[in-house]
Amino acid sequence: MKKAVIFGIIVALLLLVGGFLVFKAVVQNKSPLLSPLVIKAINAFPDPTKPKVPASDLANKDIVNILLIGIDRRSKDETSFRSDTMILLSINTKNKRAVLTSVPRDLWVGGGRINALYASQGYEGIKNEFYKLTGQMADRYILTDFADFTWIVDAMDGVPVNVVNTFTDTEFPVDATLGYQTVTFTQGTEKLTGDRAIIYARSRHGNNGEGSDFMRQRRQHQILVGMLSAVLQPKSIFNPMVVENALKTVTTGRMETNISLADANFLWSFYKDKDLYKIESLYLESPDVFNPPMSDYGGAWVLIPTDPTNATFSTKVKNALLGIVDSSQSTASQSSN
Repeated sequence: MKKAVIFGIIVALLLLVGGFLVFKAVVQNKSPLLSPLVIKAINAFPDPTKPKVPASDLANKDIVNILLIGIDRRSKDETSFRSDTMILLSINTKNKRAVLTSVPRDLWVGGGRINALYASQGYEGIKNEFYKLTGQMADRYILTDFADFTWIVDAMDGVPVNVVNTFTDTEFPVDATLGYQTVTFTQGTEKLTGDRAIIYARSRHGNNGEGSDFMRQRRQHQILVGMLSAVLQPKSIFNPMVVENALKTVTTGRMETNISLADANFLWSFYKDKDLYKIESLYLESPDVFNPPMSDYGGAWVLIPTDPTNATFSTKVKNALLGIVDSSQSTASQSSN
């Protein structure tokens, strides 16, 4: 090929690129020189100055599972802690159903309590055990501690919950002094501040039937459901929601997660349909677990699955996600939001 021809091709390419840039500038400046049809055609070209956000692989799943892990870390320097709160959020995007599944912290798995699993095996360890228990494999996780949880509730300007039973806990721990304080919650609607929310979520020595790990699991679910509407309260820092900013805000020095910006954009895309979702809570409790003799476990009080295969409970989770009604599911409570 002659040099003149090569030069001509280069000049033509430069003119083509230059012409496109000129047209793009005209469009951005809203020049009347171009018709709306031409403007629409030019705007269809991707902007090379803006990085592309890859699509989330979660978009290819009918059911999305996110593991929520709450650890009892008191400070960021602390390296020894337990994961006392473990909730699997399962979302069936096809039939608009969401299931919150909790397991007790004293559940015995792999030679120890499940709440010690994160410290020894990390997210992968808890993910694998939840798969055995529920039949659902977590796709992503979010980990938070006491301070982070308190902060996000306050950042939303509080979270409204319906306190089912009036109760008083005279043994709620005060981390700063290693002592105890008395706290009370009164039946009815309360907009929880961050400090009140962490107490409501942690209390397990209350009276009036509220003094157990199983009851606080129910209160934790209440808070999560309340967050659905609280995130867009007028004084919430997340209102209006800008997904990229929100993700940076909650992960910078605070929560730990493997949710990417692409994932966050996908998850936020169906928030607009939240009121169409049926939300159901499931708890791994009696009759699906039992207390074995403490002497068999070195004097420790633990819980063991009644069905070693976990097939009974995993079927309950599957049925809840598919909307199959099972009258035997005494461990489930339903709510619409």
